[in-house]
Amino acid sequence: MNRFCKYHPGTEALWFCEHDGLHLCQQCVDGQGDNYIEARCLICNQSVAPAGREDRVPLWQQLDHIVRFPLHLPLLPAMLIWAVVAALIPPLPGLFVFAVLGGLPVAGFAQAAMASKTQPRRQHQRSRLPGWQDLSSGAGWKGALLQAAPVALLLTPAMALMVWVSVMAGLLLGGVAMLLIPAFWLSIQVKGAQPGSYAAALTYVFSAPRDYLVVALMGALAWLSSVAVVMVVMDVLPGPLTQAVAGGMAAYWWLVMAAGCGAMLQNHGRLWGLNPGAARVTLSLAERRQRVLLCAGRFDKVLLSSAKVVKSKKATLADWQRYDRLLAIQGKDDERQQQVEPYLDAVVAAGDWPTALQLLTEQRQRDAGWLPAGPAIRLALAEGLYDLAPRMVVNLLKDLHQSAPDFSGLGEAYLLLAKTLKEQFDLSGKAEQYLRFVEHHCQSAKLRMQVNELRQAWAA
Repeated sequence: MNRFCKYHPGTEALWFCEHDGLHLCQQCVDGQGDNYIEARCLICNQSVAPAGREDRVPLWQQLDHIVRFPLHLPLLPAMLIWAVVAALIPPLPGLFVFAVLGGLPVAGFAQAAMASKTQPRRQHQRSRLPGWQDLSSGAGWKGALLQAAPVALLLTPAMALMVWVSVMAGLLLGGVAMLLIPAFWLSIQVKGAQPGSYAAALTYVFSAPRDYLVVALMGALAWLSSVAVVMVVMDVLPGPLTQAVAGGMAAYWWLVMAAGCGAMLQNHGRLWGLNPGAARVTLSLAERRQRVLLCAGRFDKVLLSSAKVVKSKKATLADWQRYDRLLAIQGKDDERQQQVEPYLDAVVAAGDWPTALQLLTEQRQRDAGWLPAGPAIRLALAEGLYDLAPRMVVNLLKDLHQSAPDFSGLGEAYLLLAKTLKEQFDLSGKAEQYLRFVEHHCQSAKLRMQVNELRQAWAA
């Protein structure tokens, strides 16, 4: 039975939190890629388990479907090709590689079958058998060749040992080699079609030991049974037919192994980071955590996490806007007023002057005489609001010499104030008073030159 996430209705629940007893989707869980083993609930921060794990069919109970997989009609021609090629080309050392080429369609189908188990599927969507059209993918052929490489490298010495040294030694070496082949195949599917993926092979041996043991024993059985059958038929059948039997059995067991690995990918894909059927997560972890906590009604935790964010050096304007909105929604006006000045610092740093004007207006509506305490922020606000709100510029800069007499930017502030009074309100007398203040109290030649330039511009 499909379950849906409590906080994202209509989204399949991929995880179960035993602490809260909730079914959650991927949006509600902290953990991606290789970290699915340590996935945690974004609400209680406790470990979660893949949902529906108890409903999975153990691999040994799927053996009847796995051993019948190569007998499906689309796969029979690929098996026949390998048998015919093996019959036509004698397996001499120089021609062995050409006999192996007959197995390329089988390797391509095996790659397609395993790859289909790693793709997201919609609900109630049945997995389909691979078709010949699946063999046209270049990426698929790369994966198929990389999966064939360890088989060739491990079994060729075993066959050579069996022919020229000892049958028992060759059988033992080949059986041990086949126990490792599924791990290499799984690593190519999970980590990607590249040689470096082989390094992760042992991960899949120990993360799902019972299912892996079933597939590995099938590989060993495939080797032993194939050798036994070939050794029997070679005494009763001519050489080409014996080679055809060997090619057909190799094709059959290759596809059986692929079906077993595909079943493992389907059962443990989420554990290994494939997460078949999951919606792709595009939001950041912090934003997902906040949304989930809001859905759960945990406003206290949301406010606490938001407060920590805005106090950090990496806080952005969006973080401040989100925090201010949360305080407003919960009616925490006192806390909101205490955060106005640091919020204004973030707004000025981002150059968002409409937001800055809105903040100043709202705060002055609560307290008509309120202004930012820092003279530097008042000058920065005045420069940004010159065209947008000239009256606010006057309120920010007038009498600045009384509240901050030692401010190093006092001359620039009063030049801007004089310019605002003259050009925005046509108050020439008031503007002249501030120009004279700059002349008498500021020693900078640059400021005095700017005073003269303003007077000349106004006189023209």
